[in-house]
Amino acid sequence: MARQRLGVEESVDYVDAADRVVRRGPRGRAAEVGLYYRVAATVCREGADRVLVYRRPAEAAVYPGCHDVLIGGAVRTGESYRAAAERELAEELGIRPAVREVYRTRWDSPVGPCWLAVHQAQLDGAALRPQEAELAWCALVPTARVLAGELRPFVPAGREALHRLLGLG
Repeated sequence: MARQRLGVEESVDYVDAADRVVRRGPRGRAAEVGLYYRVAATVCREGADRVLVYRRPAEAAVYPGCHDVLIGGAVRTGESYRAAAERELAEELGIRPAVREVYRTRWDSPVGPCWLAVHQAQLDGAALRPQEAELAWCALVPTARVLAGELRPFVPAGREALHRLLGLG
C-alpha cells in the first residue's frame, strides 16, 4: 500500500510485544522506538487446490520482484486487523470477499518487527481487478506448484503462511 495518500503520511498504531497499543506514529518507524507495527494479510484461495499468487513490482521497496500469496499491508491507526485485511483486498484486487483470521504471530519484516495477522478468503469466482502499482502479475495457481517451489523467489512470510494454512508446518 502506498506510504502516502494525498501528501499525508499514513499513521499506524505502535504496539508492544503483547500486541497492545502503546502509541501511534508514521508508518515504517515503529522499530526506531523499539516497538512493533501491525500488518494484516490474506491468502486467497479458489476451491481446495488453487491459491492466488502475485509478483511484487520490480520497484517495490520490500521484496522487489518476489512472488507472494499474502495480499495486505499495514493496519492504520484505530483500524482492526480484519478491517485492514478487507480494505487491502478492495484496494489491491478490487474484491470484497469474507475474510477469516487464521493466526497471528510476531514477524521480523524488512521494515522492522511487526504483528502479522494472516487471514484466509475464498474467491468463489470473483472477478479480480489487480492494481498494477501493487501487483506486477497475479494468477490462480495450483497449490502443489507453489509448494514445489516452482515460483521463485518467494517472500518468506507468504511461504510460511501457506504451509501453516495447509497444516504443513
